[in-house]
Amino acid sequence: MLKNFIKIAFRNILKNKLNTAITIFGLTLGLGSCVFILIFADYESSFDGYHTHADNTYRVVQHTALPNETLHWNTTAYPLADALRSDFPDFEVISQISGPVTRNFLVERTAGDRHLFEETQVLFVDNFYSKIFDVDWLVGDKDTALKETASVVLTEELAQKYFDITENDYETILGQTIALQGKDPLTVTAVIKEPRGNSDHQYKMLIPYEFFKINNPYFSSNWSGNYQGSTYALLDNASNETDLESKINAWKKKYLKPVDDQRISYYLQPLKEIHNEVLYGSSPGGYIMPKRIITIAKIVAYFVLFIALVNFVNLVTAQSHYRTKEVGMRKVMGSNRISLILQSLFENALQIIMSCLLAIVLIKGLIEFVNANMTLMDLNLVFLPKHLFYITSIGATAIVMAGIYPALVFSASNPLNALRGRVQIHNNKTMDLRKALVTVQFVIVQLFVIGAIILGFQMHHLKNSDLGFDTDTTIITPMPDVEKGSVFRETLLANTEFTKMALGSGPPMAINGIQMGTNFRRLGQSPEEALEAEMKIGDIHYLDFFDLELIAGRNFLSNKETFDEFIVNETLLKSYGWSAEEAIGKEIQINEGTATIVGVVRDFHNNSLQYDISPCIILNWAYYQNNAFIKMTDSRFSGIEKIENSWQTLFTNSVFKQQFLDEAINKEYMVELLIFNGFTVFSILSILIGCLGLFGLMSFMVSKKRKEISIRKVLGATLLENISLFSKQYAKLVAVSFLIASPFVYFFMNQWLASFSYKIQPTIWMFLAGGVLTLLIAVATCSVQAVKAALANPIKSLRAE
Repeated sequence: MLKNFIKIAFRNILKNKLNTAITIFGLTLGLGSCVFILIFADYESSFDGYHTHADNTYRVVQHTALPNETLHWNTTAYPLADALRSDFPDFEVISQISGPVTRNFLVERTAGDRHLFEETQVLFVDNFYSKIFDVDWLVGDKDTALKETASVVLTEELAQKYFDITENDYETILGQTIALQGKDPLTVTAVIKEPRGNSDHQYKMLIPYEFFKINNPYFSSNWSGNYQGSTYALLDNASNETDLESKINAWKKKYLKPVDDQRISYYLQPLKEIHNEVLYGSSPGGYIMPKRIITIAKIVAYFVLFIALVNFVNLVTAQSHYRTKEVGMRKVMGSNRISLILQSLFENALQIIMSCLLAIVLIKGLIEFVNANMTLMDLNLVFLPKHLFYITSIGATAIVMAGIYPALVFSASNPLNALRGRVQIHNNKTMDLRKALVTVQFVIVQLFVIGAIILGFQMHHLKNSDLGFDTDTTIITPMPDVEKGSVFRETLLANTEFTKMALGSGPPMAINGIQMGTNFRRLGQSPEEALEAEMKIGDIHYLDFFDLELIAGRNFLSNKETFDEFIVNETLLKSYGWSAEEAIGKEIQINEGTATIVGVVRDFHNNSLQYDISPCIILNWAYYQNNAFIKMTDSRFSGIEKIENSWQTLFTNSVFKQQFLDEAINKEYMVELLIFNGFTVFSILSILIGCLGLFGLMSFMVSKKRKEISIRKVLGATLLENISLFSKQYAKLVAVSFLIASPFVYFFMNQWLASFSYKIQPTIWMFLAGGVLTLLIAVATCSVQAVKAALANPIKSLRAE
């Protein structure tokens, strides 16, 4: 029997090549897309879960209560780790991390063979780091590699790049030195593998935290400041994190100033929750993938799969119409219904299995493509055995749920009517069910399409809103030596390609996840009344360079080693109810000192558009002017070579790098852009799969009404009338699906837009655009089959009558 099933199955596949190809293609797209999204969701949910002690590891986070808000920091004061380690036996291990930071390294392979490198993922970690986090050691002693202050641990990539060696030669570089910033020698003590992609700790190099402490005594000993220090703790199995948090918050007054003790609270955040928790923002050098986005991704995956399975049922049952005479003949020859059901089920299962195999190929191709070309984030997706289980489970479910119904339909025909060509296997209830399924399909399709349109307008709003400062043709490059800034400026502006240059800590909008904060208060106010502000450093050219508008007061008059003047934004004035004119001459105190307000600038977006404009203080403080901003004239790339040549002449021990400001700002919307791209792709995919289902339904309907079309044509019906016979009823289904989908889209899009401080308002035109687009595509799909039937020779259809 099995041999006969196989023979008949392949005979029918070869006989109906187009229909079979469409059926398998649609199901392959649905299965492949569904599992690929689940792989992505698994990846984003698995960050740092692979560490041996992941279940007992916590990050210490800080809440800072201000009079008007509570700030949530994922970093803590640097001295916290040492203090906890000495006073809390409940913790098995405490580790302090600083970074990642960008540093230059000078490597001399042989005498005179000198190479300069810049690394952006340098971590300062203590010797307890590897006791909490899994590190794959290749050569070197893990217990002593980070004990010596002037030591360094390299990843495989850096070991090969720095010393031009292969993995068999790692032992030979132990004891070699590299020079940090070209002057501080560090001895290579170990080589390790790169961290996994699903880790929030991405590094190329590990340097002892003790080295950071010695070279940054102010930061490493400051309990009031919160910089880029991350504290991690490994709890004893018997410890309770809630009780421990209470003990820590009662203990902290031992080290904190009274005002800080009142404001600051410490909490323990589970390691596995860090990557998906939006409250504390992303770790330095990392990114956050919110839980709600992962949930939405999974829902999208199941929606796409549902569309594909419905299509499969529609296409297969439509194809069964063409085999009614075969079924009638086999019944007359003695076949019972069970054998017919098994035959159909086997054929359906064969197509599903083929779709699963093709889906595996599709998924692996997508993984390789996304890993290689995803520029928004550094993904390292992997096809694991459990993902093969996903496909197998979905395939088995599809065989049961989507295979049995077509098999029942296939075997249900009356043999006499079948042999006469009178199809009785599809009653009105069956058609109603089929139309209902198509309607549900197009509800999902329109959820994607209208959602993508609204997301597109929001992304356009984010990228094209007036930020309050100029971003055009602006290049940012590091300034290793501020004292040479004036020489660099004169050299560049001697060329007509450049019009302006300024120095500062960063552009008006915070980029790359780096933002400097400080507390501010009026003179005479207590520390408890201080508020939070962003602190920016800029020279005398900073305001003019970015076209920041002074509405009162003046600009800085000269560059200074220490600050004594402030320029503030309008939002800061609202804290005290000052007008711009009233603020001029007022003195305010920040963590770093006291100075006089000499200017007020009109509000600009110092945060990305997800967030409100916050109070901002601009200082002219030469020590922190570590970036140069250069304005070019026409082409974005015409002057980069000249910038690099001038830069390399002045800063011989540093590596030149540059980025365009507008591109850096766009990266601030990385997750939003990923969502928009995902919705766009799956809108197209859902339309494609949905139209395949509609094509299948039309195939059945046209086949069923072929004689009716022929009679109408003989009686004088026009081509357009015959086309409308089919198209209008499915246009109604699409219209109904639009009415059902619109309230859901409106609700979910408003929920998503609520996370933005600056957002669009969805309009009826956005909804109508999605509905009309879907309607046109659906009608076009229907018309293909309808035109084919309307143009057919009516004699062939009526010959048997």
